[in-house]
Amino acid sequence: MVTISTRPEPGSKMVLEIEVPSDEVDRHFATAYKHVAERTKVPGFRPGKAPRHVIDRFVGRNSVLAEAIDHLVSDSYDRALDQANVVPIDQPEVDIDPSSVVEGQPITFTATVPVRPEVELGSYSDYSFQLETPEVTDEQVEQVIAELREQQATLRPIDDRAARDGDIASVKFIGTVEGEPFEGGSADRMPLVIGEDRMIPGWEANLVGMKIGDEKGFNITFPDDYRVEELQGRQTHFEVELLDLREKLLPELTDDFAKSVGDVETVDELRSEIREAMEKRAGAEARHAFGDRIIDFATTNATVEIPEVMVTNEIEIMRDELRTRLARQSIGMEQYLALSKQSPEELATELREPATRRVKTLLVLSAIAEKEGVDASDADIEAEIAEQLARYDNDAKLREYLTSRRGRSYLRMTLRNRTLIDRLVERAAGADTAVEATEPTEQTKESE
Repeated sequence: MVTISTRPEPGSKMVLEIEVPSDEVDRHFATAYKHVAERTKVPGFRPGKAPRHVIDRFVGRNSVLAEAIDHLVSDSYDRALDQANVVPIDQPEVDIDPSSVVEGQPITFTATVPVRPEVELGSYSDYSFQLETPEVTDEQVEQVIAELREQQATLRPIDDRAARDGDIASVKFIGTVEGEPFEGGSADRMPLVIGEDRMIPGWEANLVGMKIGDEKGFNITFPDDYRVEELQGRQTHFEVELLDLREKLLPELTDDFAKSVGDVETVDELRSEIREAMEKRAGAEARHAFGDRIIDFATTNATVEIPEVMVTNEIEIMRDELRTRLARQSIGMEQYLALSKQSPEELATELREPATRRVKTLLVLSAIAEKEGVDASDADIEAEIAEQLARYDNDAKLREYLTSRRGRSYLRMTLRNRTLIDRLVERAAGADTAVEATEPTEQTKESE
């Protein structure tokens, strides 16, 4: 077992002095000889079977020594972190004298580790704002019912009257400026709802009164702030033909309709079900907003010197998050940078301020959690790992990450912060507002 002593250094660093006993040194030399022998072809010997003195003569003692040191440092450093309960925020600076690494003798080396800086907490509970949950109104409930009716609406072909507002029309049109067609100014068959102003203002009003098969020409002027600069303020002529016309028929608001859209028997029960769902959602959203205000308050009142390495790492994380969002839209990072007229360096500069703010938030939350005695248990972490793996079909790469030291540390902080924010909200709001713990808001998500 390795022996460790620690001492803090300025600049949020911790020096680990690690002593490795002689039997551990011998074990790492044995591992090094085995690995070197397995990948070295030595005439007259099968792979991995050449004796040590032959390996020393064939590849050189220094190659074995270098590999032994790599194994020794990696294994001993990991165990030292566990024993000292140190959470590094970047790779260590290792100081080891190769000439002192000798079989049969103990070895001592140091690892200087960047660690989280100390946070000077200010007030994080003495605030003037309160949890404010908006009331769900009758009008909002009726709006949801109206939307449900819209979703269940049917379309009836119209051939016995002229077009009017609210009708669904299909039109063919050609637009010209000074007799010349322009890009995007024509369509062979475009559906639209008359009166929704999907076209430029005033365009759809010209369809009112037309019947299927009617053709009509009219002039219209593009707005001065139209998105296409060449058309701004220009008068345009359109020739339009009405190809099809339909009206939307909404279902009547009856108990049968209520049964078709919900697990209810009557319209009144449907209203109650909708109100309950809206109140639950409003309460959850209010808690999220309240939690964010508490976090902002605590972060503003805290003082901490943020290490540059944490900001740099957070910028990379935010860049990866952006890359993932873009990939969902089939947009590459290079394409995004071209569209936004940015260089990679300019993007990093843009991300620096929000990355710094996010790092400070995470550091403050960690400090508050320690003060409040909030933590996540091993059982909580294991349950979260199982849940995430089940959600992503037991992905091998995800499993490797989540079960690593870094992955478990990430999950621990995420779960801890979720519990912490819920506790602070409950404390401030009072037990009468308690509801199920909600998912973490953007501010409580941990970086790796």
